[in-house]
Amino acid sequence: MNEETMKTGAEGVEEAQAAGAEEQAGGQGEKGAEGQEQPEKKYTDADVDRIIAKKIAAERKRMQKLFEGEQQENEMEKRERDVTRRELMADAKDRLINEGFPSSLAGIMDYTDNDSFEQSYQNVTAVFKEAMGLEFKRRFSGQTPKANRGSREIDQDKALANAFAPPKR
Repeated sequence: MNEETMKTGAEGVEEAQAAGAEEQAGGQGEKGAEGQEQPEKKYTDADVDRIIAKKIAAERKRMQKLFEGEQQENEMEKRERDVTRRELMADAKDRLINEGFPSSLAGIMDYTDNDSFEQSYQNVTAVFKEAMGLEFKRRFSGQTPKANRGSREIDQDKALANAFAPPKR
């Protein structure tokens, strides 16, 4: 509770206590300095309406201040969340690029807080690695081409022999 709220609340309590004391004193009758009873204090409808209106206005003012304070806090929290989200997204893009992943993966991560971000980063990169491994296997699977070494070696031997052979006349 802020200080103004406490003041307003304390003033309202003091006024209520004072009004209660006046009513109590009015009900029993007060004795003056001379020992004579003074007449009971009575409130007219206008007086009661004025007192109630004053209390309602003070309470509305206090509630309005509380409401405005909460709105300011909510706006501040929203700004902080937005800043945190942007910072985490920038960090994610940097990490993805440094680890050889596409930076577009940053768009599917959770940035609500650091823990959520770390968990989503681990999940996304693991899934991407798995998908890349499967695609690599798919593209490079199949039969390995076999070279005919026998004829190749013979050709190399002939070329070597011809290179050192005496010239033909």
